[in-house]
Amino acid sequence: MSSPAAWRLAQLLRTAAHDLLVVASAVVPMCAVFWVTASHAGFDYIGSSWSESTRTAGDPMRALWRWDWLGWTLLYGAGFGLSAGAVRHQGRDAWAIAVACWTGVLGAGLVVFTQNLQFALPDHAPCLYEGCWPLYWQAVVVSAPMAVTLVVVIVLGWWAERVVVWVRRVVPALVFITLMLLLALVWQPWVLPFLQGPPPWQSLAATTSEVVCGMG
Repeated sequence: MSSPAAWRLAQLLRTAAHDLLVVASAVVPMCAVFWVTASHAGFDYIGSSWSESTRTAGDPMRALWRWDWLGWTLLYGAGFGLSAGAVRHQGRDAWAIAVACWTGVLGAGLVVFTQNLQFALPDHAPCLYEGCWPLYWQAVVVSAPMAVTLVVVIVLGWWAERVVVWVRRVVPALVFITLMLLLALVWQPWVLPFLQGPPPWQSLAATTSEVVCGMG
């Protein structure tokens, strides 16, 4: 039989591990938010006032598919599932839902803040395109994997009594990692050129004008 001291030590270590899990389940998603909103998760940032030549300069894949980028993607993907079952609950997992909702609110606030930093100085350059394209839209695209993952966490937390814990921890990680990899695959050939060029409504207006002039 184990001694009382060994039993108390085991209990202390178990409690410390549980407390660490609870803290990590809230901190890691917050770090993921800063990674996505402040550094664009390694994807290119396009200033609204940048010229056409500046927008297309540089290597769009310089930060993608590197070991550190893959490591952060895996780490933050795993972090989104840590809140599942971290706090005891009956029925719905209120902690997982609360962490996901708070992460979403924080992310939305940081998107607005970081996207408007380029206009902080009174003598900032004017926007190149109408509506300061791609203001906000580029953040929406880069944040999409995280947003979808948070929705998955909320749905699984709502039905926590019907879904086992390990599924609620693994599925958000798989969703985030898969979507990030898919976004990285289509970034250079399709997404980045779309964001670098004029807004779609301007292109549509120009095309419509050409058609009307041609008919005239």
